[in-house]
Amino acid sequence: MTVRADPLVHTDVVPDTAPPAASQRVFSIDLARGAAVFFMIAVHTLWMFGSREAQADSSFGHWVHVAGQGACAFLITMGFSFMVVRDQRLGSALRRGAVILLVAYGLNVLKFIVPIYVFGTMPEAFIAAYGWHSPLTLTQALYLIGTGDILAMAGISFFLIGLVRHFVTHKYGVLALAFGAVGFSALVRGTRIGYPPVDAVLDLLWGTEWNVYFPVFPWIANILVGMFLGMVYREHGRDELALLRAAGALGLFLLIGGGLVTMTDWDYHFNDFFHTGPGGAVYLIGAGLCVFYLGARFLAVPLRHQRGFRAALTYLSRHVTTLYVVQWTLICWAMGLIGYQTLGVWQVAGMMPVMIAATLLIEYAVRRAAGLMRGGWAIGDVPAVPDGVPRGRGQPD
Repeated sequence: MTVRADPLVHTDVVPDTAPPAASQRVFSIDLARGAAVFFMIAVHTLWMFGSREAQADSSFGHWVHVAGQGACAFLITMGFSFMVVRDQRLGSALRRGAVILLVAYGLNVLKFIVPIYVFGTMPEAFIAAYGWHSPLTLTQALYLIGTGDILAMAGISFFLIGLVRHFVTHKYGVLALAFGAVGFSALVRGTRIGYPPVDAVLDLLWGTEWNVYFPVFPWIANILVGMFLGMVYREHGRDELALLRAAGALGLFLLIGGGLVTMTDWDYHFNDFFHTGPGGAVYLIGAGLCVFYLGARFLAVPLRHQRGFRAALTYLSRHVTTLYVVQWTLICWAMGLIGYQTLGVWQVAGMMPVMIAATLLIEYAVRRAAGLMRGGWAIGDVPAVPDGVPRGRGQPD
């Protein structure tokens, strides 16, 4: 079989009809997801520990916030992975969505309820940031538990994209749905009916308030674009170079188009990163695709064959969900010692590698302990795979 000589792509070409082997990885996707782990911990450390001055009045805070916009690229990789996994059954997608939703709200309990009610260590400054004071009312506690973050958005989205994958078979149909999601969000964003239980659900779908940070619309458009790229990848015989070409071309188009639209009314389209208008949503997808393309093109060639680096990257990519849970839990619990938004620029900069290292160590220790309790791991056991990349047993996060 003739294969491409480009050093960026794998030399084994798998027919589209064959499911990917368990050990097959897409390096550029692992690179994006692995990098996202470091960025997300750095950004959340800044948000919770960095003073107002460190966040708003310093170049350091500005650039860390810019890095935080990598959430778009992460959601794109989520959509891509959804299209190339072995198990394509609708039921599996629905179960996965339900599990992620449970994890999302379980994380809220770990982040907020445990340090407030169990440890009694949550800083009063954090409570005051909501305009509240201790002790919290039941309504206020339920508000914290019901906070919608990127995991809640992903869980709900799994129900929807499972249906899309099942019924929409053409890649341009999926891409059209991505643009449709952006347009739909512009029509319904912020809509409520005045009945709190229903409004809480509507906020998860298209809210503009701060009880939900990632409403499904328009953020699901990022996932749908990732699904489109996954279909491109499969149609081209699992050619990573074809994936990057599509990502780069589409990203540049959306970056320019979304940027032009956003400039017509900045306050509406991009005043709030979490609740953007349609122009901002398109711009962010374009920016995420361009960063993904440039990162893969310039970093994949020198790093692809670094066995240790690739093994570490694979681990981060496979376990990004548990790493997300651990880092948020660790940060919120650590506020009992550090305080809420108390550190200056240099202090918070120094805290970032500490939190990254602590997250990685604790996540690995928890996973290792869980594996030992199941009898699934032996001390020092690192399963081998044909391409030489160590992988843990079980399904990826």
